[in-house]
Amino acid sequence: MSAAQPKPTSAYKVLVVDDQQQMRQIIRESLYRLGIRTVLMAGNAAEALKAMRGDSIDLVLSDYNLGEGPDGQQLLEAARGAKLLSPVAPWIYITANALRTDILAAGDFMPDGYIVKPFTDQLLSRYIEALSTRKQTLAPLLLAVEAQQWDKVLEAAESFIRRGDALSVEGLKQKAQALMRLARFEDARACYAQALQLNSELSWAQLGQAQALRAQGKTDQARAALEQLTRDQPAYASAYDVLLEMAEDQGDAQAAMGIAQTVADLVPNAKRKLRLGSLALGAGETETALKALEQATAKNKHAVQPTPQAQLLLTQALLDKGDALRALGLAGELAKKFADAPDAGLLAKALSAQAQQRLGNAAAATALMLEVERCMAKTPLDEQHKLLIAKSALATGHTALGQQLITELARNHSDRPLLLASALRAAEGTPAEAECRALVEQVGREMAQAMNSLQQAKRSGDVAGALELGEQALVLSPQNFNVLIELCSLHLIAMGRQTADSREQHRARAAELLARLEHSHPNHDRVAAARKFYRERAGAV
Repeated sequence: MSAAQPKPTSAYKVLVVDDQQQMRQIIRESLYRLGIRTVLMAGNAAEALKAMRGDSIDLVLSDYNLGEGPDGQQLLEAARGAKLLSPVAPWIYITANALRTDILAAGDFMPDGYIVKPFTDQLLSRYIEALSTRKQTLAPLLLAVEAQQWDKVLEAAESFIRRGDALSVEGLKQKAQALMRLARFEDARACYAQALQLNSELSWAQLGQAQALRAQGKTDQARAALEQLTRDQPAYASAYDVLLEMAEDQGDAQAAMGIAQTVADLVPNAKRKLRLGSLALGAGETETALKALEQATAKNKHAVQPTPQAQLLLTQALLDKGDALRALGLAGELAKKFADAPDAGLLAKALSAQAQQRLGNAAAATALMLEVERCMAKTPLDEQHKLLIAKSALATGHTALGQQLITELARNHSDRPLLLASALRAAEGTPAEAECRALVEQVGREMAQAMNSLQQAKRSGDVAGALELGEQALVLSPQNFNVLIELCSLHLIAMGRQTADSREQHRARAAELLARLEHSHPNHDRVAAARKFYRERAGAV
């Protein structure tokens, strides 16, 4: 629906979501009195998602607390994340309490507004009219953002900025975010500054300026800006999230733990509890890990799409605490609950092997680990999953497998000091501890030497030599972010120095590397910069 031809609210198809039938009826009758006749009803998240998949919904009125099962925020995340709802369709909570803390936990998706029960027809009408008018007016901009058409976003945003009214700020916000995605970081900073001139307390603009500084490599300035933002607005969770990323990048475990605890207390949703639990587990803070992971598991239980990660880490935390019997039971539950997920089943077996070993059942532990080894090659695993298997392998005497996985982690994630520290901690107390430490240190030296040689060749203008060194390093560490990003940039540089045939070969290789980077690090600033460089080079050719 274009902004030029807004759909009248009387023609809206409205979805009402509430676990209380009486409340659904009250809302429907109120809508009828407002002239809205097409009303769909849902008593829980599953029914609501089914309705959104089957119909084009113009407005959602949802309770926050939906009884047993996913809550309103989990429903919102699922619907917006799967694009079951047009970005132009407003989402309004109708809730018994203000629930501002819960709404702050929204994460990537926020509601457009909320109404506290009881409400009048007039109040509901004002909210529907105001939010619908706003979103329909913004439709060209919102649709371009959803499609990730950043040049169109910039064009649409400018039209709103020129209006000089309340929607100008939204135009500035979307323009700045598009500039960040296009790796135009200095322009983004200027755009955020323009928004702050209109309102110096805009938290998203202050955060954006800090993120732009970080993307430009001005880490100290970015950290200072973020710390000032948390002092000025101590309830602004997103600022802590970025500070946490920076602490992890620097390998500052103590700072990362402190920030993760703060933001998990401030916004106690599953995502932040899981992050705290993961950090605590890696740092050997077992009690903190147990508490956070218990909470994350409980919150994940009623998610629209439950994932096994919190329960996997909770099982390992129980093993670290010495509660092997409970860990064994939890691993069994996990295997049944996620029977359709091969990685979950594999990891459940590895954790069960560790539990059996601790319970004195060495033969059962060995049988499980042999099964894990047989299935690993055909099961995709991320770095945290490999770390769990490495720990189980070392704990059960499968030293070669444990060392192999820790070496892989060291090669592919040499830029993640906290992960490497966790890998070394996995070997603590095992016969392979000293050898694992030596392996990690050796790999670290090899990767540092490889990157130094690459950079020296690059600085001296020997692009061909740098490319050869980069390709060699990639064979040893195929998932290493720094190697991938440097090699992609080198192929793009080489495009300007070769014949037409060679240019196409370099362009194709750069495109392949960029696709891998966008898959593994879709929102990374350096990937955005590489994407911009690719567009410039490919366009020039």
